Order: sequence, then C-alpha cells, then structure tokens
Amino acid sequence: MIIDPIDLKIIRLLELHGSIPLHEIISKFQITKEEVLLRVKNFEDTGFIENYGIKLFLPGIMGGKWYWGCIAAETTARFKPERSIPCLEEVVENLTFPRGVCPNISLLFYTKQLKETYRIINKTPGIKYAEIYKIDEYNIAVPKIMIKEGWQLIARLYDQLRQLNYEKINSMVNNPMSENDIKLSRMIWSRRNRKGIISIFPNFNWSALKNYAHLHLALTTKLRIKELRRLVNRVGFSGNITSRFKKRFIQVEFDIWGFSDMQKILSSLKEIGGLTIEGYSLAYKNTIRNAWIKKYIKESI
Repeated sequence: MIIDPIDLKIIRLLELHGSIPLHEIISKFQITKEEVLLRVKNFEDTGFIENYGIKLFLPGIMGGKWYWGCIAAETTARFKPERSIPCLEEVVENLTFPRGVCPNISLLFYTKQLKETYRIINKTPGIKYAEIYKIDEYNIAVPKIMIKEGWQLIARLYDQLRQLNYEKINSMVNNPMSENDIKLSRMIWSRRNRKGIISIFPNFNWSALKNYAHLHLALTTKLRIKELRRLVNRVGFSGNITSRFKKRFIQVEFDIWGFSDMQKILSSLKEIGGLTIEGYSLAYKNTIRNAWIKKYIKESI
C-alpha cells in the first residue's frame, strides 16, 4: 500500500484516539468527509488495518488510584504478552537490528501498583530486559455507574469486532441512528465525549506500507540531549528523541518516505563527531489485547 502525508495524519489520529475528528482533517487538508472515510476503507481493504479491538478505561469504571503505564522490553520467542500483565491494553511490536539496542516490544497497560507490575514483568518467561514508564496517573473518587444493559451492549459490540469497519464505527460515534448505537455512543470515548469508558482502536500491520516506515535509531554519544536535538533537527528531518534504552542507547525516531530518506538520515548523522549509530528498529504491528476484557464484561453483567 502506498500512502501520502494526509494518510499519515489520519493514521496518527487513529493510533492516538481510535477515531478521527473529521472537521480537523477537512479544514486542514481541504478534503471531504467521504474522502477521509474512503482513505480509511483503503487501509482496511489492503490489510494495513487488520481489524479492531476494544479498550476499557478502567480508572473511570472502577474508581480509585490507577496508573497508565508502558513497558519497553527486549524479549525472546518464549514471551507471551497475554500472560504478562493482568490489564494489558496494547502490544507494539518492532523489528530490531541488532538485538538489544532498541526495545522489540512495548506494552501499554493499567495498574494500581507500578512497582508490582515491574516485578511481575521481570519474572515473566521470555523477558530479557524491561523498563517501565508512567504515562499518566488517575485518582477518581466517583466511578461511572454501569448498569447491566450497558455491559450487555458492550458485550455485543465485543462479539461484533471482527465484522466492524470504520464506516460503522464513525457512524456509531458521530451519527448514531438506532437506540442501541445512541446508548453505545454515550459510552465511547472521543474528543467530544471525554466521559466515555470504552474506545475502539485499529490493529495496524505496518509492514503493509510500501513507501513509508517509522524508524527508531539507537545512538550513543557524550553530547548533551539539547545539543543532540539541535544537530538532529539540522539534518532536515523531524527527529524526536524519545528515551534512553538500557540507560545507554538514545532512541531517536523518524518518519521516512522511501529508502532515500533513510540514506540521507544515516549519512548526515554519521558526520556528527562523537556520535555512533548502534542499530535501529522499524514499527511492525500494533495489536489491541482485549481477551481479558471478554471475561471482565461477562463478570460485570
């Protein structure tokens, strides 16, 4: 599949929010609502979007103090994500070379105890190394009251995930027609409905894209981060410095359009004194892990 910058903007919105604020895309790129939906349909038809998954906003449902966290890890074939963390939300897989300089997997999750989650993940078979980060923290005094009918609607939505497409999701979120869709729309999180407690997200297969890749470079240097950021930006590509894996390998991410972009980035960085490119990773798959949600919904009905 060949994409363009408009496609990438739509993809990033889907990746972050699960839905597209159509007015934002329409006003920025001067395209129609129908063209936006057609682009997403193209993602689905070509296999870039494989299907959809559900996320639950557990802090809003259960109340109390929660953390939304991320684990960046180096794993072996023995690692089974579904056996790692109780409230696992999403798994991001990367292709890395050589092994150990970039995380080959990242796990998004909810937990009440970050330290305990870190202990559990480090005892999980297949984990060679793991780092844990807090993305956000919640302390909700009054959780959302969910009645049996609401959980039944979510259960029905869960059972229909394999048949869902974005046209149906967009209709459900932005223009619900049936009584059940109206009720569901009140529970689905969006920028307009920040009280929602469920979200619908795509499962991405990045290898389906032929002219674009999301690249992470692992760098070692004695340069200060501020100076490194200035030098990276001078390369002419937008490079975002995200973290330092294993306290050593600085992770710098780039959007690259074709092999020539990669050549320019690598050749420009190699000219910077005192900087070494140790390896790289490429985005491979984003998968929503909602198997545990089925059991949670069943217990809540």
